[in-house]
Amino acid sequence: MSATAIRPADGRPVRQSTKDVPPNMGRLIAIELRKMVNTRSGFWVPIGVAAVTLLVAIIASANHHGHDATFAHVLHAVVGPCAYLLPVMGVLLICGEWSQRTKLTTFTLVPSRRRVLTAKLGASWIVSTIAVAFCLLVTVLAASVLGHHPGGTGSLSWQVVGQTWIYLAATMVIGLAFGSALLVSAPAIVTYLLLPVVWATIAGNISALAGVSHWLDFGQTFSPLAQETLSGTQWAHALVTFVVWAGIPLAIGARRIGRGDLD
Repeated sequence: MSATAIRPADGRPVRQSTKDVPPNMGRLIAIELRKMVNTRSGFWVPIGVAAVTLLVAIIASANHHGHDATFAHVLHAVVGPCAYLLPVMGVLLICGEWSQRTKLTTFTLVPSRRRVLTAKLGASWIVSTIAVAFCLLVTVLAASVLGHHPGGTGSLSWQVVGQTWIYLAATMVIGLAFGSALLVSAPAIVTYLLLPVVWATIAGNISALAGVSHWLDFGQTFSPLAQETLSGTQWAHALVTFVVWAGIPLAIGARRIGRGDLD
């Protein structure tokens, strides 16, 4: 394929190959989605997340002979491990450019590194949407088959469904942010998994940090998103948590990626 371009000197049309035109954002996001599953780790991580989600849905639905298995109860149960494991895909997506040695090709074809990072964020949001749909599917199936709670279908509001998407999207972005800050998958995954736990342990044992933990603890600020309609104060807590845990490492990562060498 070719496109018509105007030569500035004499105004005569010339033919320009579309291969020289950088791909649009939709194409970039599609490429990033494909990168998520075209490696061995990228292939097995989503399968593992799906398997754990399904297992938790079955256990939550069968708990106490299914009498507590409302849709809201099961969804809250399955979203927890999903939100904990899904960001690993975000880490691998950003670090794969360095571990798989594709960064030179990527940034040569798309010189704007900010566009590449934006495409990775867009891909992570799409994956979060797919994850929410899968969580809802296994919730409905498991609770319907194994649960016996009367009126269970009416116990899940659309507000909670929307908040669940925000929950998974936020944690996915946090994983992407940690990956961009460190650019090496193993340290980034370990840091993402351990640092919030270390912080929660420290804050829980030091009384002077008890008030701060309400603003920075994942478990306290994000978990209610998939459980109940949040109040204004709870939204403020969740927003501050996201800004600190995603904004800071993402700013560091954007600076490193934007100015780093490609050799």
